[in-house]
Amino acid sequence: MTKKKIIVGMRSLLEIREKNGVFVDKTRFIEELEKNAGTSVPVFLRPRRFGKSLTANILHMYYDIYFKDKFEKNFKGTWIYDHLTPSASSYYVIHFDFSDVSSVSSEVNYTFLCSVASAISEFSKHYPEKGLSEEQLELSQYKTASDLLLVFLDNFSKQAKDGEFLYVIIDEYDHFANEILTSDKEAFKDITSTAEGHEGLIKRFYALLKKYYRGSGDGAIDRFFITGVSSVSLDSLTSGFNIATNISSKKIFNEMIGFTHDELSRVIDETVDFSLLTDITKEQLIQVMEENYDGYSFNEDSREKLFNSNLCLAYLGSLISEQKLPNPNSISLNDDAGKLNGMLSLCEDDVREEIVQAMFNKEPLVAELPDKMNLNQTDCFNKYQTVSLLYHLGYLTIDPETTREEGITSFVIPNKVYEKLFFDYCRQAIGYRAESNKDLSLMFEESADIAPLLEAITEQIETKLNPQSLGKFTEMSLQLICDSIINNSRKRKLSSYIEFYTGKGFADVLVKNTYPNGHYFLLELKYLHKKDDCKSAIDAKLYEAREEIERYRQGTLLKNAVGEHILDCYAIVFVGSECRVCQKI
Repeated sequence: MTKKKIIVGMRSLLEIREKNGVFVDKTRFIEELEKNAGTSVPVFLRPRRFGKSLTANILHMYYDIYFKDKFEKNFKGTWIYDHLTPSASSYYVIHFDFSDVSSVSSEVNYTFLCSVASAISEFSKHYPEKGLSEEQLELSQYKTASDLLLVFLDNFSKQAKDGEFLYVIIDEYDHFANEILTSDKEAFKDITSTAEGHEGLIKRFYALLKKYYRGSGDGAIDRFFITGVSSVSLDSLTSGFNIATNISSKKIFNEMIGFTHDELSRVIDETVDFSLLTDITKEQLIQVMEENYDGYSFNEDSREKLFNSNLCLAYLGSLISEQKLPNPNSISLNDDAGKLNGMLSLCEDDVREEIVQAMFNKEPLVAELPDKMNLNQTDCFNKYQTVSLLYHLGYLTIDPETTREEGITSFVIPNKVYEKLFFDYCRQAIGYRAESNKDLSLMFEESADIAPLLEAITEQIETKLNPQSLGKFTEMSLQLICDSIINNSRKRKLSSYIEFYTGKGFADVLVKNTYPNGHYFLLELKYLHKKDDCKSAIDAKLYEAREEIERYRQGTLLKNAVGEHILDCYAIVFVGSECRVCQKI
């Protein structure tokens, strides 16, 4: 049977159908949005690259009168095709996509205006009598996007007949605002300000939409669908758009975007021809994807963790084209440690330290998500607000099991993609810049000699850290450098896992090995500053490491991870940059 194509970043239902692209049918949620959202102005938030834009496009195709003649072509074979709602093909849909608005504060006003003009222009091509003419769309006559939107809404209201209404779709409503938030807090406050006499350009835009909302009076707008990443932008608008309801955490919508395990399994079956791949099984493939793209929960009662769908499709596309398992880190989020630093800079130092320590130690962060996150009313986020921001941006996710045990919402890092971003942030915080291609071949071959790793750690501490950073050096710093050397070593035969949960506690570093007959390693790292250098202190650290290793060895999860491989366990004590003790246990 002909395999279906993978269309990475798929944003158009029509394109997927025409090109025989793989498609996970989520159209049952159209009915759920109408019946169970509890609002005509739903806001649906998910982390980046989760497939929000495709969902917005599907709703556009479903509700827009203009696409009624193509309805069968677009939807035949889907769930909703056999369960039509009365509202199908009954609205004049205007679709705003703000992913192209500049995050440079001086360019926001003009690019926001251009983005709004683009949506109105597209609408006007479909409905000339209800849209705007080319002369009316001339941008030079408008100072802001709100000025243009007012002309459009006023014209539609005058031209619309009884029973004719707008359905407003806003995709990536906060894309540019989030970029500004993490780089220039004051600029963010300026564009979202609701202060009388100094209303931000975003506030004016949404206040205008609210004015024309039918639910608030006799407006021309009947329904909305708004996608984004975080609620902080809308929360900061307060009265500017208080008609919206965030439905993102409702259990019924947990799986509306993203892949379940069964859905990913079907996607693999429909797209991957394993007869063309050497020594790669479906089970191996799913294991890699579970480690890197799985782990998301958006409701504390959810039993199903979700995959980031776009990252999964990008990885499968790379697998098919390269005919080998790609490095998961090659599938980019277009994110970096600098953005995480920007988010963590919005809170107080003690809050940041608490969050960073918990994330590094893989301890659940217990926090109630705040109802509102209005940055116009505070200069710094508290712990709950910071956790909420990290959660919405994908760095954390709800841990349903811990939440049920503790009785309060608990958050963890979802997978290795975000774990790597977090570790990169921590490495930057200690002033360390990773260096790749260290030769650890003696370690991953059958000799299983870790001496090259210890030498590389010493060399990196001595050459890559300044005295100020070395003064703040900790065992966490040692783990970060060790992890970086291993994961960036030549030939990429080794994989490092910091704070690996063994079932009997968290081991400092577990090293997996893909070399034939290669050993696995469990490394328990201890650190002393030179001022604390003495035999009794070293012996105490060594004893502590030995005790921990003996406990970890009993862990069922460690045994499962190691399988039939040989596991070498080492207690290692560094003093300054020198490896003073390395004892095989």
